[in-house]
Amino acid sequence: MFELINSAQAAEEVLQIGNLMINIGWWPFVFAIIKYVFIIITIILIIGIVLILVRVEGGYKIRLREAVEEAMEAGRLPKTKTQREWETISSAVESKNPEDYKNAVILAEKLFSRVLKFANFSGSTIEERLRKIPDNQLEYQKEIIWSCALKDKILSDDDYVVEHEEAKRAVYNFEKVFKEMNIL
Repeated sequence: MFELINSAQAAEEVLQIGNLMINIGWWPFVFAIIKYVFIIITIILIIGIVLILVRVEGGYKIRLREAVEEAMEAGRLPKTKTQREWETISSAVESKNPEDYKNAVILAEKLFSRVLKFANFSGSTIEERLRKIPDNQLEYQKEIIWSCALKDKILSDDDYVVEHEEAKRAVYNFEKVFKEMNIL
């Protein structure tokens, strides 16, 4: 009888533990299946991690409109005060005095800078604050940069004469952004 078992051992892989004989010929197939299942699970987990990281990366960006609304709700940026300041700027740009044009552009930029500051867009200058805003969240970013450059020209050169159309364009650029942010 032992010879028959020995010939069975030769034909198949058999593990003998004491009197117990276990056929282990099917284990390589099981290990192969388990290995491929783990490979597939690993691939799925890696894809999931990448998708989560992509989604989270977008979530860390401050959303401009939501940040401004939150600042208004918290009282850091009172809407009525901002609108009164805007009325002052609008009347200054419609004035016939060229000095009022300069003041209107400067005040509009200061108001915009303050809105960004209260909306938690940090930075010591408006340019730094503008860089914190994702490109797709501020439709008129190029126009605002132009308006800020005009304000810088006004402040750097006391003899710079601001044309009425130039001042109106700069103030209008800020007005478009304020409307986009639901301030006006």
